[in-house]
Amino acid sequence: MRAGRVVLDGPIAGMTLDGLAEAMVGRRVQLGRGVDAGAAPGEELLAAHGLRWRDALGVPRLDGVSLSLRAGEIVGVAGVAGNGQGELLDALAGLQAPQEGELALGGRRFTPARWLDPATAHTLKLAHVPEDRHARGLVMPFPMWESAALGHEAGYARAGWLDGGRMRADCAAMMERYDVRPRDPVLRSSSFSGGNQQKLILARETWGGPKVLLVGQPTRGVDIGAIEFIHGRLRALRDGGAAVLVVSSELDEILALADRVLVMAGGRVVGELPVSECNEAVLGRLMGGAAS
Repeated sequence: MRAGRVVLDGPIAGMTLDGLAEAMVGRRVQLGRGVDAGAAPGEELLAAHGLRWRDALGVPRLDGVSLSLRAGEIVGVAGVAGNGQGELLDALAGLQAPQEGELALGGRRFTPARWLDPATAHTLKLAHVPEDRHARGLVMPFPMWESAALGHEAGYARAGWLDGGRMRADCAAMMERYDVRPRDPVLRSSSFSGGNQQKLILARETWGGPKVLLVGQPTRGVDIGAIEFIHGRLRALRDGGAAVLVVSSELDEILALADRVLVMAGGRVVGELPVSECNEAVLGRLMGGAAS
């Protein structure tokens, strides 16, 4: 069905994934890897070393995680949900300080005693698209123009007041550039579909041109057309020289987007491979704890 009408009806034997996607969206959809830019990664923009964090029960959620992100590269993090990927995003985004380890970003070094915070992350051109858009990405009762400014309010402050007119104008521009429908900044955030909510969050976090972008579950619960659009934007950021870290529970998404893949299990990085050496079987064995 599309737009309230049945647009395709037939036996399963005659169906293909490409055909179903085209019928659902109304045009051809490119969900595979496509044509890569082929450029070699550039300078290191973020480096984390030996991150360790235990929860309130003493369970290790991050167990000596080290990684680096380079300009012009998408790094995918694969793993069964609950193996430290969420905690890794929180630590790198400045939402949770680890108990051990260090982080280098923008020429600065951070340790647990004085960890990165979200305001500093914003200053250093690090942006974060959270895994749960409803709990962390939007305030659902807010009009979309207010959700479009979350975390970026300082840029709209004038003599102690927020410039609502400019916030609405910027939201309208984000909606236009990222094809958010309907293009009505006054509608509640809850009134938009999951795909359009996700596109607005991505627009907000990339509006200022980040050098490093952290993305959790970029296309969870969104439609095929939005998946294609979001993937295209992430590739464009990479091709523009940003470093992009993508955490996804969908192996197809990791294989379609990443230039390099890290696999996490039990709070540790258990494998690191160029995407040319990856397939679902290889990643699945690593996710299950097999040696690389």
